[in-house]
Amino acid sequence: MTRTPQPRPRPVRPWRQRLRRALDAETNELARPEDRARSRAGLLAAFATTLALVLGATAAWTDFDSAEHRAAAKATRLHHLDALLLTSTSTTTDRIDTATSRYHATATWTYPAGQQQSGTVGLGRQAQAGSTVGVWVADTGRLTAAPAGTADLVSDAVVVGVLATGLLLVLIAGGLGLRLRSLDHRADTAWQRSWAELEPVWTGRASRRHGTDGPRPS
Repeated sequence: MTRTPQPRPRPVRPWRQRLRRALDAETNELARPEDRARSRAGLLAAFATTLALVLGATAAWTDFDSAEHRAAAKATRLHHLDALLLTSTSTTTDRIDTATSRYHATATWTYPAGQQQSGTVGLGRQAQAGSTVGVWVADTGRLTAAPAGTADLVSDAVVVGVLATGLLLVLIAGGLGLRLRSLDHRADTAWQRSWAELEPVWTGRASRRHGTDGPRPS
């Protein structure tokens, strides 16, 4: 007689088991209240982690949007002009980082209309006197830094998002660690209490104490 093979039960995936335990839907009679509380703590930490990622992305986007508006408002007060170099560039080496060098030269430009300005401009290359270079000036005609580009704004926003997310994840990890430590201590205390009640019966000390030699539980 040929036996019909019985289908093997599907293995329960760990995350499903933890979810069912956290929701008190598990039928395992050996699951302790501490085990269910531990599963709920893990589920809450997973939800908080997802929320931290969303908040980090929101912080990054908010920072980018705000910085972009500030940069656009600042750009309306800046002007890009051609300046005439009065001297050839000279090399200035940073004393802290000797591998970094910038070129500087004295230049002149006209802004506002009819007002000639002069100053020292920084360049990333060598240039001779009489060359024309681009400079950024404010409404007053004084030199200023170039407006921030999109790449710089994105980079700053990413840093803000990463820092915000990292801080939230540290808080979540710390809270989860404290909760699990508290549950471990509670479980250890319950185990010691149960062993104190069971050990005399298991070893037979309770029977000898009452003068009887009852069988040990198997």
